[in-house]
Amino acid sequence: MRLRSFLGVLSALAAVFLAYYLSEHNRELLRARFQLAPDITVPLSGALLTVFLLGFLPAGITLVVETLRRELEARRARRQARQEEAIEATFRRGVDLAADGQTGRAAAEFEAFLAARPDDFQGLNLYGRVLRDLERYDEAIEVHRRSTTIHPHSVAALYELARDYTARGNEEVAREIHGRVMRDFPGFGLEVFSRRRSEAIAGRDWSEAARLHERVTQFRSEGGDAAALARESNLAQGLDYQRGVLLLEQDQAEDAGALFRRLLVREPRFIPARIMLGEAELLAGHEEAAIEAWRAGYLETGSPVFLARIEDYFIEEEEPVRAIETLRGLIAAAANDLLPRFYLGRLYYRLEMPDEAARTLAAIGGRIKSSPTFHYLLGRIHERRGDLSRAVDSYVACLQQLELGTAEYVCRVCRERYADWRDFCARCGSWNAVELDFEEERISAAELGVADVPVWTSGEDSGEYPGTAVAAEPES
Repeated sequence: MRLRSFLGVLSALAAVFLAYYLSEHNRELLRARFQLAPDITVPLSGALLTVFLLGFLPAGITLVVETLRRELEARRARRQARQEEAIEATFRRGVDLAADGQTGRAAAEFEAFLAARPDDFQGLNLYGRVLRDLERYDEAIEVHRRSTTIHPHSVAALYELARDYTARGNEEVAREIHGRVMRDFPGFGLEVFSRRRSEAIAGRDWSEAARLHERVTQFRSEGGDAAALARESNLAQGLDYQRGVLLLEQDQAEDAGALFRRLLVREPRFIPARIMLGEAELLAGHEEAAIEAWRAGYLETGSPVFLARIEDYFIEEEEPVRAIETLRGLIAAAANDLLPRFYLGRLYYRLEMPDEAARTLAAIGGRIKSSPTFHYLLGRIHERRGDLSRAVDSYVACLQQLELGTAEYVCRVCRERYADWRDFCARCGSWNAVELDFEEERISAAELGVADVPVWTSGEDSGEYPGTAVAAEPES
């Protein structure tokens, strides 16, 4: 019972008690006759009761009716709020299930939500999206058509409808819808081409991505946004690189090599281009030029990727002596010889030369002792030499550093991890961003002599990845 109701009942009981008390002590007075007319008299109590009822009854009835009305409205509002909350909960469950990959259950939740709110814009678009994920393309198209009819000025609904047709294989219809967007909403033409370019890059359709990039650049030029044009120029570096890779895959080594050289003139620290220039020289039969490209790449950037490629190449060619000589030459030429010495020690280990490996690594132990990979490799060398006690010590040192014994590569933009080096990060769409995880190695890039290099990303600067600040414009 509410406090107000309790006080009301208490007051009523008090009034009844008071009335009883007064009537008992004034019984004779109340029985007295009250004259209404010369020949009409009534008991005084009856007259008082009549006056009371005439004065209180209308106000009392009004008060009761108003109280009942307010109570009914409050109950109705609470019931409506519970219904709205249940509808919103259904929508949230649909969103969570879709994010969790349970598209079938998400579709059922969105269907229940739309039964209550058939014109909800977000509900229609999300329901159509999960239907598309379930490959129920015709139903998805119908839902998104309804959305465009109810919300005729929504570009987002048109985009969803275009994706439905693309998923169903009707690319021409999708293009017509994109054309409608550019015709009816001129300001959104750039968004159409940017979105399609992102989809082409995600699908690694580099030819289509390059074609769409030209259109995006044209829109940017017309807009006069210098900062946006600079970002497009950075992306062009990555797309030109992929065109070179495509030429290389088609055995057009000379054209690929020329393209990679042009990229390196613009940015000498573009590691993937330097790696692929070496591959192009190998394909063209120019081994010395390939080795020199990788050697120059290491001296320019300090990246261990070049050392690994040189080592692997000579091992594949069964020329270990040349590998040793090349690494020794880099030790002599490099401003910081820590990484070349480490790779030389690792090469000795791979060549079953444990004594030379141990001596080489011992010489740099004080400079790289915080690296778990160093301790792991040293443990393998001691194990191969039969010195199990020192091997155990090295393995323990490795585990103490990181509880991990193998090196990993990480994208500087989105922090995606890879077991080996990549020229392109598939997660965030960045070139020149994957490098050895120096944080894991407990040693800084500067200590290893690795230079900062620019990054080119295919994504907009949305702030999703905190590492996008590392991106740099190419040098002119």
